[in-house]
Amino acid sequence: AASDVYKRQELMLVVVIIGLLAALAIPRYMRASRKSKICEAQSVLKQIYLASIAYNEEHGTFPAILEDLFGAGFDSRPEGFIVKRPSGTPRFQYDLDGAGGGVARPDLAVDQSLSGVSNMVIDSNGNMSGGEF
Repeated sequence: AASDVYKRQELMLVVVIIGLLAALAIPRYMRASRKSKICEAQSVLKQIYLASIAYNEEHGTFPAILEDLFGAGFDSRPEGFIVKRPSGTPRFQYDLDGAGGGVARPDLAVDQSLSGVSNMVIDSNGNMSGGEF
């Protein structure tokens, strides 16, 4: 009977330790995951910026809409423009500013973990801002 009590206590101690480890690890994982999603959006914005600059050099004007760079969505691109589509369903909505820059807005309908993340902007000089949480 006494050994059963010790076994239960040991099991409870193991469960408590696992719970503590999970309580420490899960928030760190969530922050790292959010940060990687933001980095992906920054990478796409930089690609959009570079494609806009190339488009301007070729056509003498900046593209008005993303379809000018990528055709219908990200899947069909005019030759010479290389922008890698975000994996899976894009977590951000991308738009152009008409002057070589662009903006990425978190799409909370796709990914609620981006709640509180500010819009990211790349200006016509390639300077990035936003994306804080």
